[in-house]
Amino acid sequence: MLKFDRRSIAFLAVAASATTAFAASAHAETDRISDGILITGNLEPLPTKEVTSSYTIITAKDIEEHQYLRLTDALKTVPGLNVVQSGPHGAQTSIFMRGSNSNQTLVMMNGLPLEDPSSPSGAASISNISLGDVERIEVVRGPQSGVYGSQAIGGVINIITKSGTGALSTHASIEGGTLGTLNANGSVSGGFGSTNYYFAASHERTDGSDITPARIRGTQPEEKDGNETTSISGNIGQRFGENVKGSIFAQFVDSSVDTDEDGSNASFTPFYDNPNSTYDQQKLLISGKLSGKFFGGKWRPTLTGGYLHQQGQNKDQPDAGGSIYSNDVTFTSETLNAAFDNSYDLLDWNTLSFGTTYRHEKYEAHGFRDFGPTYRINEQSKADRDQFAVYAGEHLNFADQLFLNLNLRYDMPVDYDNHFSFTIAPAYYLPDSDTRFTASYGTGFKTPSLYQLHGFSTNSFGVFRGNPNLKPEKSRGWETGIEQGFFDHALVTGVTWFQTQIDDPIVTNSAGTTTQNDPGFTAKGIEAFVSFDVMQNVSARIDYTYTLLKTDSFQAAFSRRPRHQIGLTADWQPMEGTSLATDIQWIDPYRDIPRDGFGYYLNPTPYTIVNISGSQKLTDNVTLTARVNNLLDQKYEPANGFQAPGIEALAGVTVSF
Repeated sequence: MLKFDRRSIAFLAVAASATTAFAASAHAETDRISDGILITGNLEPLPTKEVTSSYTIITAKDIEEHQYLRLTDALKTVPGLNVVQSGPHGAQTSIFMRGSNSNQTLVMMNGLPLEDPSSPSGAASISNISLGDVERIEVVRGPQSGVYGSQAIGGVINIITKSGTGALSTHASIEGGTLGTLNANGSVSGGFGSTNYYFAASHERTDGSDITPARIRGTQPEEKDGNETTSISGNIGQRFGENVKGSIFAQFVDSSVDTDEDGSNASFTPFYDNPNSTYDQQKLLISGKLSGKFFGGKWRPTLTGGYLHQQGQNKDQPDAGGSIYSNDVTFTSETLNAAFDNSYDLLDWNTLSFGTTYRHEKYEAHGFRDFGPTYRINEQSKADRDQFAVYAGEHLNFADQLFLNLNLRYDMPVDYDNHFSFTIAPAYYLPDSDTRFTASYGTGFKTPSLYQLHGFSTNSFGVFRGNPNLKPEKSRGWETGIEQGFFDHALVTGVTWFQTQIDDPIVTNSAGTTTQNDPGFTAKGIEAFVSFDVMQNVSARIDYTYTLLKTDSFQAAFSRRPRHQIGLTADWQPMEGTSLATDIQWIDPYRDIPRDGFGYYLNPTPYTIVNISGSQKLTDNVTLTARVNNLLDQKYEPANGFQAPGIEALAGVTVSF
């Protein structure tokens, strides 16, 4: 269980005072992202009216009004996504997009992939990503390997961070609440001459609640499972004359979370409430970008690069009267990415994009797991690989009514067969009736992660070893949709039909000893929405997602894909300076496997989560905030055997100047 200490208090003091540490007065040139632009989904940003795939944009305004603290909070409102957290804030979190597996969604930060080669699935670790320095979150659904290559089978999530502009601006906030929660963040931004900057720091800490439900806790007493996350980031931009600009971004994250890892006593009686098991992680991300505009802006080259270092440590000690297991295993991974992209306007209505990319990744794991006085296993494994790719895309705009995106990509992973992917996506807009038709067809693939190929670890079944003979996962999918606006787009409704066939999905075998390619499965369904913006101070959106999976193998599609999901997001400004917001999610889980192992699978009951938030501006510089998570105090388990927190109330204050 985590306790507040002097470091927490010291951080709050630093966060509150750091806003006075910078001074700048001159105006700086910088590029701010327009609300009508989508960065993700094509080789070059596009106006949203020309985007031909299903997408969702969560802006900084949405994050502020709904008081989303973490990436997972915001993603839970996106149609077609199911976010499953196995424990408290900061614990392992999986994303299931349109029925695809949790590692078949590509997660990026400023266009840099975040997947972790040392994790069992190779998926990105998103549980400890805070939103204090985030400008927007873009989600593009459907196969996107024609643009982004491996892992973009279900879709792509791109987290875009803030940049500074103008005179010095500072921000600091602090909030506390039930469950022993204390959060703080601060930022300073601005610019001088041709330079802009944005620096931010945040700290989150909670005692939490017991993630192991009473029904499997046995004789173990209830205890609290908490988490702590500290994040520091900075972004510096620079213009070099009229046509060239560059930027560099760096972020460091340090987190610790209580995990309640499964254990056993000497009589092999299982224990699920484990007060000594923790997972610590540190992440360092550094990325840079240099872009230009030449020949009157017709040619736009961009050079990008990034380095990501991730280290995680699983630790556990024997518990008095409980589990006798102990372990200490460290996982380390490094990824290096470089890309050279080009866009050229062949004609006013025809833009050609092309480029090449290189990726190097490696991982290493070492440590031990002790199952008792006479049974100890030492763990050690490592591997690395290189991947190259070339790609091209064509964007056509006919009279601002007919649009076509075509993307082709050829990936050349070392030690694997080369792979060709493509996406073709047309759209047609009728301005007189405010009607929009979209369609797309694309292929996708995912190379096995280094851990799936060469990993070594221990689990409740014994020893796990990777399978170097795995085949890549492959997919093909389509979608078609219609969107209709009314009353000058104040009321909009739409529906999208989608289907994806995934072949050779990689799963852990039933004995838990290795990985294997399973028979394929099909995910298909409907996404429908209605959005209201009929009054100046009220807006709302209702989403419904239906997902159906068909497979001949139980393992390939066995859990945590809801058959039905309904979401409501709403905002209301009853008076100047006052803001109210709510998020309501109704989830109908289809299937899960029991954590205690008694039964092959089960069908969980539906649950409803209601979150509300509000803010009141006292002065131009001071705002009071309040929010309640899980207002109905719903008892539910996003992953079987891991209970989500009950009702949580928080209040805070924000100071800006």
